[in-house]
Amino acid sequence: MSSSTFKCVQALRGLAALSVMLFHFRWNINAISPGFGDSLFGWGASGVDLFFIISGFVITLSAQKIPQSFSGAVTFLKKRALRIFPAYYLILIITFLLGGAMSTFHYADKTANLISALTFIPIDAAHAPFYVDDGGMYGIRWTLNYEVYFYLVVGVMLMLPLRWLSVSAFFTATLVLVPVLSGNAFSLSPDGYNFDSALLGLVTNPIILLFISGALLAGLTPWLVKANGTLMSLAFGLSLLMTIYFFSQRQFSVHGLTSSGWLYLLLMATAIGAEKTLGKFVPTLLISLGNISFSLYLIHTLMNTGLGKRFASLGIEDGYARLILSVVLSLALAWLSWRFIEQPFVSRRPKKGALKN
Repeated sequence: MSSSTFKCVQALRGLAALSVMLFHFRWNINAISPGFGDSLFGWGASGVDLFFIISGFVITLSAQKIPQSFSGAVTFLKKRALRIFPAYYLILIITFLLGGAMSTFHYADKTANLISALTFIPIDAAHAPFYVDDGGMYGIRWTLNYEVYFYLVVGVMLMLPLRWLSVSAFFTATLVLVPVLSGNAFSLSPDGYNFDSALLGLVTNPIILLFISGALLAGLTPWLVKANGTLMSLAFGLSLLMTIYFFSQRQFSVHGLTSSGWLYLLLMATAIGAEKTLGKFVPTLLISLGNISFSLYLIHTLMNTGLGKRFASLGIEDGYARLILSVVLSLALAWLSWRFIEQPFVSRRPKKGALKN
């Protein structure tokens, strides 16, 4: 079964990117109506958790088609690299140039941050679950550190017999045995464990359970798609209303499996089950938003930093005008990035409405 089957999941991916973008732009609303932006979009950062679940789901479906071999693992990792690296590095270079460029090397912390961004290596052991300066110029990349790590683990395990048993054993060791044997109490909190190494903190952080939850959903998909479409559609609607209610009350709206994670898992599971009923009604706009979601995630913070710093010189004041301009520019640049950077590196262009691997 291909991930391209699920238009509902593609729409959720687009909404996840939109929520993260609005979270980072909410200060424009706060500038006019203090606290109102937080009330509207303070939950938006949790869209990252939905991204992680979708990644686990999509990667697992993709890996099921890869034969057990070294060449199969290389093919898988090459496809992953072509999917994320071209857009990531180009946008990183643009961010670097707009953010001061060579002046970066006058400061040790900024230089370390740049090297970390180039190599996907976490550097701040005390700042879980980010392990980088998430408020800095390259802060948005913290999620890519987890993505790349998950891809590498799955890719290596594709060479082994009983691949999914091997994956399970590996993550059991890193997420349970290593923390416990190091004297920590097992936890589901993304606050992680107290290690001096940022890399060890990342590989043991319970936020990785979001990827694993998505992988489990992929394993359950053959049964989910056989469920009654009408009932699953109703369950999806109820899950959506419950999520909106909890977020409006500022409950379960932060990172982690026991916070926003379980709500997004319900949305994902019911969306998969409701695909045959709801899939044909998913608006093309949401499918398009899902298509550009990766580039939108990478690009939008430029509106708060590099490009955004130049808005004032154009007479655009902080507030709703800057919010609207930031959203429009982010969407337009994300589409250009998807069309002319992401797409040329994808070996086979997905059909319209497909959920890209």
